[in-house]
Amino acid sequence: MAEGDSIRRLAGRINERLAGQVVTRCVTRHPRLVGVDLTGATLIGADAVGKHLLIRFDDGRTLRAHLRMDGAMVVGRRADASPFRRRLELSFANGMLTAVDVPVLELLSTSDESRVVGHLGPDVCAADPPDLDLVALRLTHDGAVPVAAALLDQRNVAGFGNVFAVEVPFIAGVSPNQPVGTITGLVDLVDVGVAIIRYTMQRGPRNTTGRRMSTPDHWVYGKRGRPCPLCGTRLDGWSEADSPWRRVSVWCPHCQPMTDERTVDRARIDRLLALHPARRNLRRRP
Repeated sequence: MAEGDSIRRLAGRINERLAGQVVTRCVTRHPRLVGVDLTGATLIGADAVGKHLLIRFDDGRTLRAHLRMDGAMVVGRRADASPFRRRLELSFANGMLTAVDVPVLELLSTSDESRVVGHLGPDVCAADPPDLDLVALRLTHDGAVPVAAALLDQRNVAGFGNVFAVEVPFIAGVSPNQPVGTITGLVDLVDVGVAIIRYTMQRGPRNTTGRRMSTPDHWVYGKRGRPCPLCGTRLDGWSEADSPWRRVSVWCPHCQPMTDERTVDRARIDRLLALHPARRNLRRRP
């Protein structure tokens, strides 16, 4: 699933290529856009709120898109996908905007945007960094919820996806299964996630290790069954079907044990982020 940093970069590409241009042709193939014609409207700009993409037009309407697992927005060039997969096609003088396999598309009044994003927690990819203490407080709304599930709940904090729900607990030395209310130093864990996602939002690609920054690289995400990169213990995890929060998960049983109470390991954070440029974004500098 596209995470908040990806949606923020997508909004930037739309603005750079198409903002201020008039829609010259509009084709819709999404059931919620039947009869919609944006021809003649000017694209004012695109914005991101959590994982929601908001594309605003000068006629007072906003196109909301949520890419979920398989959706994509092709900006500029003509999409190669077959017509039935192109749910929306907008043509402009300087290129096209095509929604490919996007499951959620909705046209609403710009004044009604709060109806679809007003329930979201602080946006980790907003123009200004979120209040880390507020995010930590919202995460503990239900202290019995595993920390990974709390991070994925967009009502607590908007923008984190499953990569961060796996990688951030590993960096902090906390099991993703640890009840969020039993974690001491939760704000330091939040600090890690915000620092990395805001760096990848600006630079990309999504890299949590600091190695090979030009390519995606993760400590344990997608590596269930392999040796832990730090201690060599075989990594454990959940499948999507078995996970209480219905997302794949990975953790190291030795580095991230479940305990009655767990304290975020600041020394571990400093060590694992030593090579990552995002360390400069931490509120508590190494």
